[in-house]
Amino acid sequence: MGFDVILRLASEALMLCVVLSLPAVAASALVGLLVSFFQAITSLQDQSISQGIKLLVVALVVILSAPWAASTLMRFSESLFIAIFTT
Repeated sequence: MGFDVILRLASEALMLCVVLSLPAVAASALVGLLVSFFQAITSLQDQSISQGIKLLVVALVVILSAPWAASTLMRFSESLFIAIFTT
């Protein structure tokens, strides 16, 4: 396996990490922004409210996106094994 193949696979792996973590990170950022806005309006300054809501939303997003993430990861793993064993 040549250097160019290793570099391509490493680049794809890093991009896959970004893509697979994007739903949870985006949901956390969006919910954090909305809760912070709500807390600013109502003058609530308790940090546990924000953390608890974000925890629940991120857990729900991870559960809902798990089948998609698993299938994407399986396709990448198959292409990785094909690249390793064919060269």
